[in-house]
This record gives sequence, structure tokens and C-alpha cells, in this order.
Amino acid sequence: MSEADVRSIESLEDLHRAVDHLAERMLLQGYQLQAITMNVERHFGQDYPAYWRRQLQIAEREFVEARERLSRKQFALRPGEHHPATEERKQVARWKNRIRLCQQKIEKSRTLAVEMEQQCEKFKGPVAELIELAEVRLPNAAARLGGLIARLRDYQQGQSP
Repeated sequence: MSEADVRSIESLEDLHRAVDHLAERMLLQGYQLQAITMNVERHFGQDYPAYWRRQLQIAEREFVEARERLSRKQFALRPGEHHPATEERKQVARWKNRIRLCQQKIEKSRTLAVEMEQQCEKFKGPVAELIELAEVRLPNAAARLGGLIARLRDYQQGQSP
């Protein structure tokens, strides 16, 4: 050990600062990943299904109104009159198709919600590990490194002529 070269500790101090900076950046990234994961869960578990439920309600209401307009047009005829009511039939068919689409999307949203919840749960473990690394392990390593640097400084000052 008498051959140890402790004249330059700056590189260790640079490493110490880099570890501190890394811990700060990793912590920020970990929190951002947690927020994104929560947003994904909310979107697929709540927002997406709620959107299609609202769309279904609108489509059902519009379907009823279109069917009523068609009925009024068909029954407003006098004997011998003929109104094709083509536009009204198209609207009834359009809203009927929209109802079917909304029902399919609602069913799909249930499947997606389960799949995304499972994927988010798998993702949360590594994110928690990243945050634990940034909050605990890296600061502990930086503190140990800081202690070593302080001892090397003391040793260096004792060696100075």
C-alpha cells in the first residue's frame, strides 16, 4: 500500500457527482413512468369504456328519433300516396349500425382494460425497483464514495510535504 497514488482525487469526486446526478435523473424518470402508467390504466380502465358507453347512449337516442321520423313519414301518407322515405330509412340503418359498433367497442374495451391492467402491473415492479435504486441504493453508494474520498483527502494531506 505504500505505493498508492492518491495525488489526484478529482476523478473520484467527478464520479461522486455523476452518481448523485444519476440518482436525481433516475428518480424523476421513475416518477414520470409511474404517472404514465397511472394514465394508461385510467384511460383503458375508465375513459375509453366511458366514452363508448356515452356514444352508445347517443346512438340509441338518435336511433329512436330516426325510427320515429320514419314512422311519422310512413303514417302521414294518405291512401294512394307514396313517399319512399329513403333518407329516413338510411338514418335508421346508420344509427342501428352505430349501436352495433358501440356495443362492439364496449366489449373490446373490457378486454383491453384487463390486458392493460395486467401489463401495467408487470411494468410497475421494474419501475418500483428503479425508484428504489434512485432513492436508496445510489444515494447510499454516493455517501460511501463520499466517505472514501474524505479519507483519501485526509490521507493525502498527511502525505503532503
